[in-house]
Amino acid sequence: MLATSAIAIFLIAWSAIFLIDYVLRVAQFEPYLHLCHRYGIEVSPFQLRFYVTSPPKETILLNEKADILDDEKKSGSDLFFEESRRSKCRNLLVRVWFACGVLASIICLFGMTAYMSHLLLKDVGQWVTTTRPKTQAYRGMEYRSMHEVLTSISPREVKTTTEQMQNPVIVESAEYDMIEDGQKSSSRGLVPIIPGFNLPWSHIPIFMTVLVVAAVFHELGHAWAAISNGVTVNGFGIFILAVYPGAFTDIEPVTLKRASAFRRLQIFGAGIWHNLLLALLALTVFHLTPIILSPILTQGNGVSVKAIDARSGLSNPKTGLVSGDIVKSIDECDVETVADWWRCIRASKNMHNGRCVDKEAVEAATAFNHRTEADEILCCDEFNVTTAHVCFEREEKVPKGVETQTRAPQLNALLGLEGHDDTPYGAAGTGQVEDKTITKYSCLHARHVVEQAVCNVSEPCKKEEADREKVCVYPALHNGTRLVKIELGNRAKPILFVGQLNEMLQMVSISPWTPRFSFVQISWLEHFELAVKYMFTLSLALGLFNAMPVYALDGQFIVRTLLKSSGFSVKRRELIQYIVLTFGTAVLILNVLIGFIKLVIN
Repeated sequence: MLATSAIAIFLIAWSAIFLIDYVLRVAQFEPYLHLCHRYGIEVSPFQLRFYVTSPPKETILLNEKADILDDEKKSGSDLFFEESRRSKCRNLLVRVWFACGVLASIICLFGMTAYMSHLLLKDVGQWVTTTRPKTQAYRGMEYRSMHEVLTSISPREVKTTTEQMQNPVIVESAEYDMIEDGQKSSSRGLVPIIPGFNLPWSHIPIFMTVLVVAAVFHELGHAWAAISNGVTVNGFGIFILAVYPGAFTDIEPVTLKRASAFRRLQIFGAGIWHNLLLALLALTVFHLTPIILSPILTQGNGVSVKAIDARSGLSNPKTGLVSGDIVKSIDECDVETVADWWRCIRASKNMHNGRCVDKEAVEAATAFNHRTEADEILCCDEFNVTTAHVCFEREEKVPKGVETQTRAPQLNALLGLEGHDDTPYGAAGTGQVEDKTITKYSCLHARHVVEQAVCNVSEPCKKEEADREKVCVYPALHNGTRLVKIELGNRAKPILFVGQLNEMLQMVSISPWTPRFSFVQISWLEHFELAVKYMFTLSLALGLFNAMPVYALDGQFIVRTLLKSSGFSVKRRELIQYIVLTFGTAVLILNVLIGFIKLVIN
């Protein structure tokens, strides 16, 4: 999709949302107004917000099954009283849990600040090096920076190994994959996520869902920490800013201010802590994906096709492979694992096998004219046949005098342009005639031929008493082009491929997993792995960036709480806080800007 189309759709969608909200509110549409009041729906330019308030404290207390005194209800100490009723072991685990969150958030605060500062200095240093004026070296020697020297060296010839080709790059479109291409990029740093630019449109539903889950998990961590430390939570909400979803927790400021510094650190660092744990959980699930999906997927029963490069001849959905096909064999070589896939392709590439076809059928389809193209010989022009027919060649031994026999006498002989003896045309002569091997071509149906028995030089066609005489024919292909039969487990007819076998190695992405049931799709595995990858990436990024000392992020409140407990004077605390937050905000903004510039340039 073009960038202009994406921007137009974005503007039209937000305009429609804003217009519908405005019209319904002006018309005083009661169901909509009641819905907005109940769920706190607010619509503003490029922002949609949902907010749910917590039930009244009296309602919560009425639902409690314990006997609570009326004076304790009025005093609002229900949360502390409920905490006191918990077992000591559970209370200790909760305190240790959030204490670990405080430690993790402080480490991330200092670590991310140092790391982002390092990235900024590195990028600025590279920019200064490339933009500074070059001076002429002594004796007229051309000045060349180390970067220019390294980049000017011609790359060595890269030989593709089997291990490198087991995960080939499948080019279906020119879209940028944020995860895969971002990891392969030579430049490290922030990679801004822009839907339609470096985020494929097909990934947007998974991306948005995962981003909402990560944001909600972050805010639920704040809410749980607040409740565990006796701080009132007024409500919880979800918002959409432009195209990016998010969440927030509304904590009552009075009770938060009354809490101790360590309890406030637990609340502020809980979101960061839970995002880090969610990223760790996603990483664990990713490595356990084969075990998790083993009830519906299996290995050792063939290989599944994941994707096919659009440039390959196998990308035709009618005559080629499609995503989800299960490959069972290549020619007569059984494919059960990925190793078998590579072994069978190499075997077909190295061996030159033919097929045993009835001699009468081959002779009846013999062509007397043929022409040679790039990688094959064409001999079906004189027959009224379909494109399913292919030219096959065979070798025959004929007497030396009739090796050039055609349907008509030779033109040279008729015109008397070359000498000839008195032997009648086509006669064998009086002496002993030596036989010579010549190549003949026949136009045969390719699917019928590949279903016959295999033959080659070392294993010629076997003739049985009840069978007709067989002749070994080979596809008239050259320059490494092969005719391959691919048996599929989900189709009745095999796939015939004519082309370079390197296409099967480099342009077909396969998976060792095959479905156990007919309704299961191999794409489920890809979507599951993609969702887990996004969960790890986004949850980790959300936790780490929130730890930075930046205005409006969790790091701001962590810095403020740490300074209040430091013992410095108010004036000095405010000065240090201003310097730290300004520095952290500037570092983050500059890194984001540099990331945008790199993305546009690359």
